[in-house]
Amino acid sequence: MKLNIGCGNDKRDGYTNLDISPDVHPDVVADITECIPFRDNTFDEVLCNNVLTQILFPQTFVQVMNDLWRITKPNGCIYIRVPLVTNPAAWQDPLDCRRFTDQSFTYMQFGHRRYEQYGRHYGFKPFIVEVIDNNNIQMNVCLKPIK
Repeated sequence: MKLNIGCGNDKRDGYTNLDISPDVHPDVVADITECIPFRDNTFDEVLCNNVLTQILFPQTFVQVMNDLWRITKPNGCIYIRVPLVTNPAAWQDPLDCRRFTDQSFTYMQFGHRRYEQYGRHYGFKPFIVEVIDNNNIQMNVCLKPIK
């Protein structure tokens, strides 16, 4: 199964399309900062395209990342796209409140010194982090839960 979080008008065939807004007519209306309403180990693939930038509070960000870990199967992948902080586009959306660098996901990367020193303490579940693309404008990563 596949999940497209924050689908907006980019609803995809073969995916369960989830959005906070009922106006875009997603398959599921939900606020991921409250709870991602699916059972553990449900999805092989999860898309989060420019969604994580809108999570305000650090504790909520940890909760969302751990919920993504929870709903993704052990061999699944969470595909995340975020604009990089050095890109002016990272600052233009008035609802974006979280910024990312090319090192941000190392705090969730099992075995990385940032995960060991900080991420574990912050409460992040462990992931294998694979950078798919970093063009200095945006970054695409695949997070694979370690369970």
